[in-house]
Amino acid sequence: AEKFNTYRFADYKESVIELLQRVCTVSVETRRIIGEMSDV
Repeated sequence: AEKFNTYRFADYKESVIELLQRVCTVSVETRRIIGEMSDV
């Protein structure tokens, strides 16, 4: 049972890391777009 739980947690951690990377990418892109808009 312990091995199974550890595996599930590892799976979950991967998903969380991927989600955080997506959120960071989106916020960086948004900031870049806002910067370009304020330059114009």
